Amino acid sequence: MRMSMKIGDLVVYLFAAALVAVGLLGMYAMGTQGGDKSVVVELDGKEVYSCRIYKGMAPVEFRVDAGNGKYNVVSVTYEEVKIKEANCPDQVCVKSGPIRHAGQAIVCLPHRVVVKITAGHEETPDVDDIAS
Repeated sequence: MRMSMKIGDLVVYLFAAALVAVGLLGMYAMGTQGGDKSVVVELDGKEVYSCRIYKGMAPVEFRVDAGNGKYNVVSVTYEEVKIKEANCPDQVCVKSGPIRHAGQAIVCLPHRVVVKITAGHEETPDVDDIAS
């Protein structure tokens, strides 16, 4: 029993393929926008360090002191941001590996440290659209 493809079937398949292609192109475009990126480090919810990430920048490494001898060493390059060293007991922040894209974050819960990459053009609103 052989089923032949009709012209309507072909139109539906081509339309579905076009939708998938447009979706993939849109996702690619969102991920490759050349806007400025920054790394922001927060301790107890307060920003303690930030720097712009740009092509050709020299690697930056700094220590975040969380008090009582607790610390995290953060490494920033153009390609990635990571917590290189920490003296927390579980080492989850170190083992989580590097982050590379805006919106990603590394969290060290024992030290209450958050390292995140933000897009330079984003402004975080105080109230979201639904609440207003």
